[in-house]
Amino acid sequence: MARREQTLASAPIACEQSLTFMEGAMSDVGNDHIKIPIKPRSTGWGGKALLVCALALVMTIPALFVWALIADRSSRSDKVVREVSAMQGGAQQVLGPVLVAPYTIPAKPGAEAITDWYVISADTGTANVAVKTDTRKRGIFEVPVYSAVVDISATFSAPPAAPNLPAGAVVDWSRAQVVLGFSDLRGGKLDPVATVTTPAGESRLAFAPASGINLGKPGFAEGVASESGRYNSGGEGGRFGLVSAPAAPLLNGGALKTKLTFTGAQRVAVLPFAKATQVSISGDWPAPSFDGGFLPTTHVSKDGRFTANWSVPFMARGMADQGPSGAVSIGELGQKDLGVSFLRTNNPYQNVIRALKYAVMFVGLVFLTFFVFEALSGRRLHPAQYILIGLAQMVFYLLLLSLSEYIGFDLGFIIAAAATVGLIGLYAGAAFKAKRYSVQALVIFSAVYGLIYLLMRLEDFALLTGSLAAFVGLSVAMWLTRNIDWYGGKAESAPMPGTSAP
Repeated sequence: MARREQTLASAPIACEQSLTFMEGAMSDVGNDHIKIPIKPRSTGWGGKALLVCALALVMTIPALFVWALIADRSSRSDKVVREVSAMQGGAQQVLGPVLVAPYTIPAKPGAEAITDWYVISADTGTANVAVKTDTRKRGIFEVPVYSAVVDISATFSAPPAAPNLPAGAVVDWSRAQVVLGFSDLRGGKLDPVATVTTPAGESRLAFAPASGINLGKPGFAEGVASESGRYNSGGEGGRFGLVSAPAAPLLNGGALKTKLTFTGAQRVAVLPFAKATQVSISGDWPAPSFDGGFLPTTHVSKDGRFTANWSVPFMARGMADQGPSGAVSIGELGQKDLGVSFLRTNNPYQNVIRALKYAVMFVGLVFLTFFVFEALSGRRLHPAQYILIGLAQMVFYLLLLSLSEYIGFDLGFIIAAAATVGLIGLYAGAAFKAKRYSVQALVIFSAVYGLIYLLMRLEDFALLTGSLAAFVGLSVAMWLTRNIDWYGGKAESAPMPGTSAP
C-alpha cells in the first residue's frame, strides 16, 4: 500500500519531466535536426508566360479594327484624288502626230462594206514636256496637279502604197488626217496649231476635235476619255481624246512642229508614237517616280526639280510602223508609255499600314518587358493591366494616323510615340511601385518606337532589321529569366530525418 502511494506521488513529477523532455526534443527538432525549405506561394511563371503570349495575340483584334479604319481613310483619300483629278484632266498620256487614212473593203454579196483606218507612224519624233506642279486641297486631302507644255516635232516620209492591206481594200488618201491627242481633252488650254515644212514650203494646220475617227478597240477614239486617263487593256477604258487636221501637206513627206498645252493630275506620259522616239520630261516635283513601259536613259532629281530623258528605237517599240489600225495598235502603245508619276509626299496611309504590320511583334516586345519586370521585382500584374498596355499601343496607331493626315508622317510619329512611351513608362513605375522601372521602361520603349520608325524608312532592309531586333529582344529576355523556376516552386522538399527518399 505504501509502495502504491509512492508510485502515485511520483507520477506527476515523471509526467512533468516527460513533457519537459518532449518540449526540448521538439525544440531540437525545430531548430537543429530538420531543415524544411520554406517556399513562397507558387508564382506560376510558366503559366503566366503563356497567358502573356495569348494576350499579345488577342491584341490583333483591335489591330484589325485600326487596319479597317486606315483602309477607310485611304479609300476616302483616293476618292477625293479621283474627283479632283477628273476636274483637272486626270493622268494625261500624250499621243504625238500620226497619219491616218480611211480605207474601204468592198461589200460582198449579202454583207456591208467595211471601213477602217490605215495608220502611219512618223519616222522620227521628239517630245519635250515642261511640267509646273501644284497641289489642290479638298478638306485635309491634297492632290498633286500640274500644267504641262509639250513641244512636239515629227518627220514623215512619203507614204508607200499602203502595204498589209486586206485584199481588195482601197485607201482614200484625200481624207487623210494628222491625228494627235491626250487622255482628256477637258484639260486642254490652247487649241493646237502645227507648222508643216515640206520641199514646197511652210504651211499651218489648225487642229480640231476629231470627227468619225476610231482607231480600233482597244485603242483611241475621238472625244472619249477614261476615268483615270490611263489606258486600260481591259477594253472599255483608256480611250483618248483626239484632235485632227487635214494631212494633205504631209503626203509627200515633211516635218511637223506643234505645241500642246494642258492640265492634269498625278501623272504625265508620252507614247512612243514614232519609229524612233525621243522624250524629255522636266518639272518641279520633289518626289517623281519614273515609270511606264521604259525606264529613262538618264534622269536627275535635285533641289526639288527633275529631268528625265528617254530614247525608244523602232526595235524596242515592238510594233509595225504602218498598217491597219488592228495591226498598228495605238492602244498597245499606251502600255509602253514614257511617264512620270508625282508621288504624294504627305500620304501617310502606306507608312501607317507598314507600321501596323509589325504591331504584334512590338506588342510582344512591350509585354515581354513587363513580364521581365514582374520576374525581377516579384510584383504581379493582372491580365487586365496587360490589356490596358496593349490598348495604349493600339491607340498609338490611331494617333499616328490622325496626326499624319494634318502634319505629316514624321512629326506625327514623333508626337504619337512620345505620348505613348510616356504613358506606358509612367504606368510601369506606378504598377511596380518603383521609379527605376519607370525610367527603364522609358528607355526601352523609346528604343522600341525608334526601331518602328527605322523600319518605316529602311524599305529594302526592314525585314532584316526587324528579324535582328526580335532576336536580340528574345535573347535578352532569355538571359534575364534564366534563373526563374518556371514550374512555380513545385520542386520536392528535403526528406525528414529517419526517413528515406522516395
